[in-house]
Amino acid sequence: MKKVTLKDIANELGVTVGTVSHVLNGVDDISEDTKLRVFETARRLGYISNGLAASLRSGKTNTVAVIVPDISNPHLAYQIKLIEDKMRELNYSVIILNTNEDERVEQKAITTAYSRQVDGILICPCQKSLTNIEFLNKLDIPFALIGRYFASFDTDYICADDEKSGYLAGRFLIERGYKAPIYIGAYRYIESGANRFRGLKKAFSELGTELSDERFLQTNPIAIKERSVIRDIKESGLAFDSVVVFSDVIAFAITPQLRNTYGKELAVIGFDAINSHLALPFYNVSVGMVNNGWAAKAADVILSKINGSDSTYKETIDVELFEFNK
Repeated sequence: MKKVTLKDIANELGVTVGTVSHVLNGVDDISEDTKLRVFETARRLGYISNGLAASLRSGKTNTVAVIVPDISNPHLAYQIKLIEDKMRELNYSVIILNTNEDERVEQKAITTAYSRQVDGILICPCQKSLTNIEFLNKLDIPFALIGRYFASFDTDYICADDEKSGYLAGRFLIERGYKAPIYIGAYRYIESGANRFRGLKKAFSELGTELSDERFLQTNPIAIKERSVIRDIKESGLAFDSVVVFSDVIAFAITPQLRNTYGKELAVIGFDAINSHLALPFYNVSVGMVNNGWAAKAADVILSKINGSDSTYKETIDVELFEFNK
């Protein structure tokens, strides 16, 4: 099938190629009647614009990369959907790159996004080290962190108030008489998980109970193996009456076996409040962000940076505790 050109549209209408080009590129010097005729003819003939040529002229590709650790996580998938919805309204496309919490894959994702000449990058970093973010910081491309940040490295970020999240989970347990939680976290170097545990400790400290770091049990946030988590809990030798879990995805995976092993009354609290948009038909307690999370703010920030803003963005989204299907 022959590719339709601007000349084909011009010949069909009996106008100049320049007129067609002006209409399709949004130059406002053409009559409304001619604009309608050009758009209709372009649609009928199946014209597709040359995005590469347009980007060479403008210096922009109108594309943003979103790099995340686990696209299968409903929380991240929903946030990306909201980012994509907003970017589409502004004539931007989004490419999604998944890292599986692997630094090497993350480094390749950054170079892939850069090689495709995206206008900006939003990245939820693996956080095993600063290497990839230091590399990204040296590239001539706007970027911001989403969902996680580095306390030791100055970057723009948009994140949940994770310490408050852990604190709210702690207060919920305390108010219901629980005194000895354990925390099933991701890796200790992941900032969001560490801050949630810090908030949990703060809540119990106010009660006069100091939670030891031994109560932070690490697990791989990608490859959840329910049996290994139960084994790790048993091997820890810890006495507990409740479980706080790094994310709803992990909580949903391990709750049935936890309750089969330790009793159906065991309190389990997760994070991300994914039931607010999944509407799963069972009771669960989770702490999540208000106002649909960080997606809208992340889109605003990366667009501001693409458009030349040199402002500093360190945005923390407020959180609240939800009881679903109470």
